[in-house]
Amino acid sequence: MTRSSPADRHDSHRSLSALVRAIHAAGGDEARWPDVLERVRAHLDARVVLLTHHEFSSGADATLFESPGDAGFGVKLAQYGARIPWFLSSGDYQPGRVMTGDELIRPDELRRTDFYRDFLRPRGLLHLLCGVVDQRRRGTHVLAAYRAETQAPFEARERAELAVLLDHLTLSLHSHWRWQESKDLAQALLGLADQEAQPTLLVDADARLLYRNPAAAELLALRQGLRLDGPRLGAAHPQDQRLFAETVARLARASADGSLPPPAVLSLLGEAPGVPLIVVLRPAGPVFRCEAGTAQGLVMVAVRGARSAHDPASCLLARRYELTAAQAKVSALVFAGQSLATVARSLQLSENTVRSHLKQVFQKTDTHGQMELVHLHARVCTSLP
Repeated sequence: MTRSSPADRHDSHRSLSALVRAIHAAGGDEARWPDVLERVRAHLDARVVLLTHHEFSSGADATLFESPGDAGFGVKLAQYGARIPWFLSSGDYQPGRVMTGDELIRPDELRRTDFYRDFLRPRGLLHLLCGVVDQRRRGTHVLAAYRAETQAPFEARERAELAVLLDHLTLSLHSHWRWQESKDLAQALLGLADQEAQPTLLVDADARLLYRNPAAAELLALRQGLRLDGPRLGAAHPQDQRLFAETVARLARASADGSLPPPAVLSLLGEAPGVPLIVVLRPAGPVFRCEAGTAQGLVMVAVRGARSAHDPASCLLARRYELTAAQAKVSALVFAGQSLATVARSLQLSENTVRSHLKQVFQKTDTHGQMELVHLHARVCTSLP
């Protein structure tokens, strides 16, 4: 009996350790799975290795990943479905179990099947080693390794090594599914946000931009109130930048702690004179950030009433503070950033009459200036365009 040398055992252990690390790395990166299967194939001295999902009720067989990746082996295998002899009994496929093809069907019986004649023999394959990675109600995930007919069957050593790898494969696959679920959910939510007409952005504590919907992209291109400085979101006008950055950092800290302070409402000037931009910043909760290795608080930045009309008839502020129709119109136009002279022209009133209406609005809302009224308006009317 030939015994392996200490150097051979050391190399084998190092190779297995590297393979285990690669398996776990694939849990968060789908693109790594083909390389993992290639490493498994080399480690087991197999011709083909597949990670498949088989439904016993329908016979449907789908390959998630395979090595070699360009042979289309899994696609052709799926055409046999319920006729694959190794999948005749669902009871054999218990989670964590490692089996050889000889345990599932005798070699002489396998050679009498059309699966062998039409699929395995033309490819020179015969021997199977498989491990049950996961089992769910609708099917079983299996790692299957195939050897050529000219090779020796899989023996106890390969079975033991696959049994060691199987736990790692299961953990990594579960991590991959959770990652995929989170990714798909995030894409669904972002898809909804992309349809919003209101500019919406997501930033971290350093105001690094993580997301912007198409409306926000258009706004940033105009540099009206907000702008991008490299990867960071900032105020377009220098005098607003410090307040904007400090507000983002404060809300992000609160967001990381899980607290929910009230939103902050800022009025930001554009680079050119014009209508100010009303921006509402809200804590969005903690999210694990890979670059930092820790959870960080995020802040949602929503733009309200940017150069748009606000219907006084449906204004929540007007109803809450019992504004008259004239007062509601004046308040809506002030919120839109119009000067008193422009409001007067729009409503065909004198400026003195507009000032009188505005003074009454201040009294009813307990505000002491146009910016304070604008901030209150943005907080109350959450459905502003």
